[in-house]
Amino acid sequence: MDIQLNGLEILKMAMNIEQQGKEFYQRCAKVNSKPKVKKLFTQLKDDEEEHYQYFKRLLNNLNEEDKSLSKDYLYNEEVSGYLRSLVDSKVFPEDEKVIDEIAHNLEEALKIGIKAEKNSLLLYQELIQVEENSNAIKALEKLILEEKRHLIKLQTMRGEH
Repeated sequence: MDIQLNGLEILKMAMNIEQQGKEFYQRCAKVNSKPKVKKLFTQLKDDEEEHYQYFKRLLNNLNEEDKSLSKDYLYNEEVSGYLRSLVDSKVFPEDEKVIDEIAHNLEEALKIGIKAEKNSLLLYQELIQVEENSNAIKALEKLILEEKRHLIKLQTMRGEH
C-alpha cells in the first residue's frame, strides 16, 4: 500500500534535502584547498542553508486552513509515488565517513552535486504544479533559478578538472 504525501511531508522532505546538501557542500569546502573549488562549495553550502530556511518559514506558515501545498493532486497515488521517488533517492550520502571520502575526490563530489541539483530541480518544478499561493510560486521559481545556476557552476567546474 502506497502512503500518499501531504504538503507538510513534502516541505519536510525538501528541508531534509537542503540540510543534507548544506552538510555535504560544507565538508567539500573544508577539505578542498584550491581557492576556486573552496569558494564554489562554500557558496553552495550557504545557498542550501538559505533554501532550508525558506522551507522552514513555509512550514511554519502552513496551517490546517491553508490549502496551498495540499491540493488533491498530492493525494493522487501516482503523483505521490513520483514525488516520494524524487526525495527517497538519497542523492547525498548520510554516512560521515562516506561523505568524507567523496569530499576528498573532487570528481565524485561534483558528480554527486550535479545529481542532487537535478533532483532538486525536478522536485521544485513539480511543487510549482501543485502550489496555489502566488508568493510560494514566486519563491519556488527563484529556487529553481538558483538550482539551475548551481548545476551550471558544478558542470563548469567538472569540465575544468
